[in-house]
Amino acid sequence: MLKLKDLLFEGHENDSDDTGGVLYYWNDKVLLCLGEKSGTWHIPKGHIQIGEEPLAGSVREFTEETQIVLNGIPDLNSTYKKDNGGEFYLYVLKGNTKFIPRINHEHIDWGYFDVGDLPSPINKWVKETIEND
Repeated sequence: MLKLKDLLFEGHENDSDDTGGVLYYWNDKVLLCLGEKSGTWHIPKGHIQIGEEPLAGSVREFTEETQIVLNGIPDLNSTYKKDNGGEFYLYVLKGNTKFIPRINHEHIDWGYFDVGDLPSPINKWVKETIEND
């Protein structure tokens, strides 16, 4: 018998405890997505696969969640220790293209936000990165 949890987690058996994502800037605005489960504004992010480099995993997750292929190489801005183990790698890319994401099932909204007028609630690490940039 096929179980719902098996369908939901199919393909995730190669995931590590590490996660990563990309904070994309356009015209001094940041691209953020509203998490369907968390209800928190965040960057497109997700699990890095076992054996995958953090940059590659972060860019892959960004593309999977937005259908955007970035036109530059993001720089590592910060690494955070997650409460449940693993690391969170936060990359930043400042670009001159206003991409329009096609968000997947993990998000219910998206937008470009002025760095001085961020939405709430927002992930603390993302907010810290924007405020310190």
